[in-house]
Amino acid sequence: MIIAVYVFQLLHALAFTMMWIIIASVCLLFGVSLHWIYRNHRMMKLSRQIPGPPVFPVVGNAFKFMVRPQDFIRAIGDLIKEYGDVFRIWLGSDLNIIVSNPDDVKLLLTNNKLSVKGPQYKFMADVIGGGILSGSGTPWKKHRKIAAPNYSKLAIENYTDIFNHEIDFLLQKYTETPKGQQIDIYKHIVQTTSYIVCQTLMGVSRKEMLELPHLQYLIDKSPRMYDIVFDRMTKWYLQLDLVFRLTKYHKQLKKFLKYLLEFSNAILAYRMDKLNRWEQSERDLINSEDDSKSNAQLSVIDRFLLSQELDSTELIEETFTIFTSSQEATAKIASTVLLMMAYHPECQERLYKEIVSVVGNKDVPVTNEDIKQMQYLDMVFKEVIRLFPIAGLLQRTVTEDIAISTCTIPAGASLVVPMYHIHRDPRHWPKPDAFDPERFNPENMQTRNPYSYIPFSLGPMDCLGRHFATKLVKSIVIRFMLNYKLTTIHKYEDLRIMIAISATTMDGFPATLTRRCT
Repeated sequence: MIIAVYVFQLLHALAFTMMWIIIASVCLLFGVSLHWIYRNHRMMKLSRQIPGPPVFPVVGNAFKFMVRPQDFIRAIGDLIKEYGDVFRIWLGSDLNIIVSNPDDVKLLLTNNKLSVKGPQYKFMADVIGGGILSGSGTPWKKHRKIAAPNYSKLAIENYTDIFNHEIDFLLQKYTETPKGQQIDIYKHIVQTTSYIVCQTLMGVSRKEMLELPHLQYLIDKSPRMYDIVFDRMTKWYLQLDLVFRLTKYHKQLKKFLKYLLEFSNAILAYRMDKLNRWEQSERDLINSEDDSKSNAQLSVIDRFLLSQELDSTELIEETFTIFTSSQEATAKIASTVLLMMAYHPECQERLYKEIVSVVGNKDVPVTNEDIKQMQYLDMVFKEVIRLFPIAGLLQRTVTEDIAISTCTIPAGASLVVPMYHIHRDPRHWPKPDAFDPERFNPENMQTRNPYSYIPFSLGPMDCLGRHFATKLVKSIVIRFMLNYKLTTIHKYEDLRIMIAISATTMDGFPATLTRRCT
């Protein structure tokens, strides 16, 4: 009987304590909510003047984006159709203003008030740090300025020999493919772009590169890491660290980051050792007025090391960034160009004839002058990155109120530019989902709003690697087309597309290669 009384009293005390914990939690939540409303009342007031879907408590409109990757594109497209060129969505307490009017987009992306990347980039920074891809603010500006010389057209001319040398190895791999067998052409291309990035932007020799720890693992797993990043950007529950740590994604990401750290440290060690052995005359190159010499001698990693403006963490993060942001995106673009040629044999034949008219029908190293003469190749390239932009969506933090054509975007909100949807807007692009390089002939380009096409973004935060990617992709395509004809058993109309940072195919890049007589 006494024990029963003690148990009853204990349970009563626990219930009483739990009740007060619940009351305290509710009061705390209520107080935090009132404080947030007080601080953001102006943003909330202005947001009510912008159309958008009904908002649910706590989660806002987040449930609309808890969909399959291929349905995410449709979710954004349906909202644009329903609410127009400017509308708002709430992802929890984050207000996002989606703007797809080209003139408004131009005004916004070139505005200095939008020089901070949006909050969703945090999840990219969790993987590659706050580097020149995912960062913003003063450190980002300094780092970008240091790296910029190696991404200039002049510097990229110095990469020509490495481009061609690695493409030689790439083409050799395809000779081992059984005749008539369908393969995923991306697999070898991404290895080639990774090797090229290591030897050009990162400055390691081919021998050193092949000794880098975990290189093949990182090449193979990088796409999956970007999938995880995009899932965290778009699924509210994965943004909760406690929830994310309980998923298999966290374990995968943790292993990837461990290997990426060891890989980056090895590169930094190689370059530091090289710099330590330089003579003073070689060190003076960084301040040389002769940019061609400086760009040929120094890698991006060298510039970061010699600047002495980056601490050890920043050096590792920027090394992460240079590798993961350059090799995968470039490989996807090159693979997509070739896949489009397989889907569209008439375009492939026209491109092949142009290539032969410039360099002949024998496989030879590609030069800058060769690329400049290929107008149709440029049209094909532009059409591919229209349909499959490197960034499907852009997000920027609005630090001050900005007035656009239909409303005022309040400070504290995030601007979202749906590049994928702008590039497929039927008001600017007849039959927008069709593949048609003629959209980019001189006559058609004059009749179109120039800001309906922004594959490399605009303004001070545009894509630093655009010239590097363009030349590398075109070099791969030219050499590939001289050696192989591409076919596929699939239909372009059945192509399934998703956005996982960039827009890409869901089923890989399957094609059958037939050797040309070269």
